[in-house]
Amino acid sequence: MTRNVKIVLAVSVAFGGATGMYEFVLPYYLAERGLSYQSMGTVFGVAAAAMLVLRVLMGRLADVWGRKPFYGLSLAGSAVAMGLTPLTGSVVGQAALKTVREAMLLTRETVHPVVLYEEGQRRFLDFMGKTRGMEFIFQAGGTLLAGSVIATLGTTGNLTLAGALMAVGFVAFWALYREKDRGEATQPAETRLRDLFSFDMHRNLKIVTVAFFIFNIGMWTSHSFIMPLFFAEKFGVSRYAVSWVLMLHRLTAVASLMLIGRLHLRHLKAAYMLAWVVEGLILSASALIANFHAAAAVWLLHDVVGAGVWVPVQNMVIQQYTRPDRRALELGKIHAYGGIGTMIGPWLAGALSEQYGVSAPFFVGGLFIAVAGAALAPLRLEHRD
Repeated sequence: MTRNVKIVLAVSVAFGGATGMYEFVLPYYLAERGLSYQSMGTVFGVAAAAMLVLRVLMGRLADVWGRKPFYGLSLAGSAVAMGLTPLTGSVVGQAALKTVREAMLLTRETVHPVVLYEEGQRRFLDFMGKTRGMEFIFQAGGTLLAGSVIATLGTTGNLTLAGALMAVGFVAFWALYREKDRGEATQPAETRLRDLFSFDMHRNLKIVTVAFFIFNIGMWTSHSFIMPLFFAEKFGVSRYAVSWVLMLHRLTAVASLMLIGRLHLRHLKAAYMLAWVVEGLILSASALIANFHAAAAVWLLHDVVGAGVWVPVQNMVIQQYTRPDRRALELGKIHAYGGIGTMIGPWLAGALSEQYGVSAPFFVGGLFIAVAGAALAPLRLEHRD
């Protein structure tokens, strides 16, 4: 493991802890400020909508100007957005801050796998699995910490603490990370404006983009603001009890992520499809269960064969078929166009919750994810040795 990969691993720890606190506390903070389910859906949906153009631009600029400035920006911007969140309770103010935070989150999502792939292509699955695995472990810790101290620090104190932790991660990254020379062969060619938003990419990447769009509708219908509120509202359990469920949620994918590099997967397509189909069906099934402990137990299974498998596999597929001189740009396009689903999901979650109750987003979201798995069928991947 190179020095840069170790630094990215350490930053993933700080990022995970801050994210676990922020994502657990934010829906409760919005509820305390009197926002309805529909208003919460608006906040999350507006933030997602702003990402379409930004993702593509950030990806292209990362190809031109290097990886470090944009990875650093993603950490610093996240710290600012999280730290300022407690200063407003309006829909407009929260939508603006959520937009900044999502912009920074998705900038990191674009640059992170590129950095790891360029540090070592043959060990990419291992690097990706370990950094994401540690990130998930500390997301779990951050979630449980937030649930434990929410009675004393409140939602405001937790959000401020999350911002401070993210700031520490930025300082460490900026001081220690060294940009790698990518050589003349990977220097980006001139790009026209229309090229930035074209769909000119490998056939496999187009299929991934379409499937990822469907997947994101399902993911953000079931995993946005509604995730902690589902357990609290449907079963009447405490916030502390919900924090334990969400803490375990972060941990369920860790074993798969940490071991993915040792599994030597040869059939990436089958693993990719199966992970989404099974994850979706488990999510839908959990919405139909009336007992808290049983519903939580079933729901927690979805990432065991879900994110723990598909996150590194999807990134491996994308890195293999993107062009070296525009790797971050093409990755940005995939996440931007596929990310249109993230605009629809929160709105759908709000509408379904208001009309049919908090179980509906979990059920419908799971169906979308299963359909997304089936949409990967046309992929034609090279056999891995």
